[in-house]
Amino acid sequence: LVDKLKEIPHEFKNIQLYGGWFGYPLIEMLNKEYKIKSLTNIDCDKFATSVCFNFKNYFNHSFVKTSTKNLEYIGGEYKDVDLVINTSSEHMSDLPELIKNKHYNKSCVFAIQSNNMFDIDDHTNCVNSKEELTQKSGLNRILYAGSQNMENYSRFMVIGLF
Repeated sequence: LVDKLKEIPHEFKNIQLYGGWFGYPLIEMLNKEYKIKSLTNIDCDKFATSVCFNFKNYFNHSFVKTSTKNLEYIGGEYKDVDLVINTSSEHMSDLPELIKNKHYNKSCVFAIQSNNMFDIDDHTNCVNSKEELTQKSGLNRILYAGSQNMENYSRFMVIGLF
């Protein structure tokens, strides 16, 4: 993910993680590449956001914030956010549904990952291919779409803009 983001000529400063779980090591990897001003990890799991908060203190990352909320029920203006990352879209609704009450600027980049692990109970929104993830993402300008074969499943990623 970070390697593909580095290929995009943009300096990401304000980032949101959708369903970011513990946030680390991704946050540390992003911090090594970008001068992050603000990064908010939004996850409905209170334990996950509390672990993220503890990691934030360990790494002395004052730019990290956590929000224990269900993404589908929050809205707002996020015009300063220039990157949204969702590495766990198999656990939630499609991106257009998630952002229907949220307002981002037109230059905000969205990086979405999913997989084809349909047999896991809380995987409610898996995909079979990068093409299916691209279609479900609703993104209009695709900057990257790819897949990676793992031992027992495939992982898909799309990066783009609305």
